[in-house]
Amino acid sequence: MKTKKAAKDVVSEPSANLAALPAPVRAIRDKILAALDKNDVEALRIPIDWNEVRPLFAKSGTFKAGTDPIEILKALSFDKKGRETIALARAVFAQPYVTITRGPVTLYEWPAFASRPTPPANEDAARERWACVRFADLARSNAEGRPRPARIAIAADGVWHYFWSED
Repeated sequence: MKTKKAAKDVVSEPSANLAALPAPVRAIRDKILAALDKNDVEALRIPIDWNEVRPLFAKSGTFKAGTDPIEILKALSFDKKGRETIALARAVFAQPYVTITRGPVTLYEWPAFASRPTPPANEDAARERWACVRFADLARSNAEGRPRPARIAIAADGVWHYFWSED
């Protein structure tokens, strides 16, 4: 019996052109950023609940099924109050994004360097990239030996898929 090989993701060049994002992607991104502006992780409940299915914040099995997503974000935050989560999401959205085509699904993922690694242009850019790495992930690296930046992906239809540092 032959098995089908999974199609490889097609990753675009990085872009900072927010006007090129589909309207549903811009809408949920704006909703997330508005929540972040409140400096309270609880405010993220609104964009989280906009989805039919909650975004992924950690690998399956990391938290008990049914755990409140805000409690997960707090638990993943170094300060256990969600302030690191807020800072990470802001830093991630400040970076360019890539478009990832995965079969019939198109995702817009921030930061671009998480899926399309390139050396930072200068020292300031390097610092901006480090701001995308959770404190707990500083000692953890991926298969290529690079730090695991937090990443946010939103599908072309406006569904928020994940905010995590998993590969």
